[in-house]
Amino acid sequence: MNIKIREKEFEGKSIDLAFDEAVKYYDVSPEEISFEVVQQPKKGFLGIGNKNAIIKAFLNETFLKNRLNEFLSSILKHFDGDFEYSIVFQGKNISVRMDGDGLGKLIGKYGRTIGAMQHILSIYINRLSSTKIDVNLDVGEYRRKKKEKIYEIVENAINRLNEENDRIELAPMFSYERRIVHEYVRREYPQLETESVGLEPYRKVVIKLSKSHIKA
Repeated sequence: MNIKIREKEFEGKSIDLAFDEAVKYYDVSPEEISFEVVQQPKKGFLGIGNKNAIIKAFLNETFLKNRLNEFLSSILKHFDGDFEYSIVFQGKNISVRMDGDGLGKLIGKYGRTIGAMQHILSIYINRLSSTKIDVNLDVGEYRRKKKEKIYEIVENAINRLNEENDRIELAPMFSYERRIVHEYVRREYPQLETESVGLEPYRKVVIKLSKSHIKA
């Protein structure tokens, strides 16, 4: 993962001393800082031409993971239950998986709580990072099962498409559910088109035959 936060150059008589300066500046644990060597130290002749080490240091993935862990723990204190969770970085994506007792309260009616929590985690982590990061939260595999259900709904709708019935409107969905529909149709049915129509909270996806397909 190539995420660099608050990148800055530091100088010292050695690389280790330059790194110590970075640790003091960022005021975090050493494992939360990564660096690249800009200039190796060099000893000149009789002290003439000496060059200090220069590094370009930045806060790394471990920093983000630790901050997210602290933030999520503070949120879960407000819920009754025994929860366990994991945080995994995959490129510029963060996958948060939760399990335990009392998960229904974390999911909420129609998945509203899990959706709100994912939104809050995304805002928090992106305020720390200069690189856009996507956060995906799943509680008790709710999202995975929900995604499979959405795939089933899409397949049933597509089976009803034909030359005379060239567009199908799905029921209103949350934004993340609509995104699943768009991505699935684009991946599995390139000959079809999708668009979101209407206003929240009744915004829905329309699946239709592409114009080129109809003409053909």
